[in-house]
Amino acid sequence: MSVAPVGPPAPSPYAALDGKGARLRAPVGLAIALAALFALVIGIACYAVYADWNTRALMEGLLTDPAAVSDAELDRGARLTGLVGTIQGNALFVTGIVFIIWFHRVRTNAEVFAPGADKLAGGWAIGAWFVPLANFWLPYRIAVKTWGSSTPYGDDAGYRRFSLTLVNLWWGTFVLSRLLGWYGGMSYSRAQSPGAARDAATTMLVGDVLDIVAAVLAVLFVRRLTAMQQARAAQGPAAAAV
Repeated sequence: MSVAPVGPPAPSPYAALDGKGARLRAPVGLAIALAALFALVIGIACYAVYADWNTRALMEGLLTDPAAVSDAELDRGARLTGLVGTIQGNALFVTGIVFIIWFHRVRTNAEVFAPGADKLAGGWAIGAWFVPLANFWLPYRIAVKTWGSSTPYGDDAGYRRFSLTLVNLWWGTFVLSRLLGWYGGMSYSRAQSPGAARDAATTMLVGDVLDIVAAVLAVLFVRRLTAMQQARAAQGPAAAAV
């Protein structure tokens, strides 16, 4: 029984080069890792919401009837808030590192798809996150440029239309959640009364709820942009080099 010869393996769609020799690199593995990390972030944020609600309830109890809240309950609430804050901070730190690596990779791929479309150098996909104040705008700007450059061609050889709604929702929710988390944490650490601590816990609770929403939107953003780059890369070097 004869065996049909096995031909060479199909070339990877990420083998395309631009005019300067830059090579596309698949972001799929990083996207999968981010999905898992964001799932962890969401789980921890849910627990943080519980800790915030518990702190808020304790402060409400102190305002209503100080004798009804024991020192042991206050101590447990404070330890829970501190523990959750530490775990949440570590999870966000690790997730942020992986996200920035993925973000730099898709930005580098976008330069192969559309050389010169973004006037900022590719290194800004990393550095933009660490520039005070500018980090509220520059990463979003890079995300929008990368999104546009990664848009695959349609059957009519024109670009397919991909709305920026997802990018806008993700970035707006992310920034708002970070601001509320920072303000709530600062207010809680400076609170000198049950009323002030209650208000700070309320702010942190809203911030943690937005953290959950931002993490979900981040997963959708990562999945959509990764899929767009896969589709664009699969269209071959002719589509990759503009």
